[in-house]
Amino acid sequence: MKPEISVDDGLIEKVLRELEDELVEKVYSKDMLHSAHARSIISKVNVKKEKEEIKRDITKAFVVSSWTQRIYFVVRSVIMTILGAIITLAVFWELGKINVIEDFILGISTYVICLGLTRLFDSRIVNLSHGILGYLGGHTKLRDFILKYF
Repeated sequence: MKPEISVDDGLIEKVLRELEDELVEKVYSKDMLHSAHARSIISKVNVKKEKEEIKRDITKAFVVSSWTQRIYFVVRSVIMTILGAIITLAVFWELGKINVIEDFILGISTYVICLGLTRLFDSRIVNLSHGILGYLGGHTKLRDFILKYF
């Protein structure tokens, strides 16, 4: 089961109008030698079919964007968890034990450090997310499970 995305029809219509205006501008540009050529090109263009294809492409882009954001969140959370665990383990290893106030300070500082480190590698995490989505393309059940529950 793929995630359902509600797409605002107004947005789609605005994009379609812009694309149609661009098409008309190209057809009636100075590069055209005769108006007969422009009429023949417009008569060959199936606007309704193209609208449906464009709507499908826009919806696909929204779905892929949503999937990428979800996978990105999962990957970044896992990286932050692992980094946080390593930092906490190192502090406990060095100090032996800590009290509640030190634990609070450690937790907040660990979170901020992990957040900063993952931000430094943001583009790599996005690339990793795209790679994971590419891998999950052949494993639809696993992909749907991850996207639905995480």
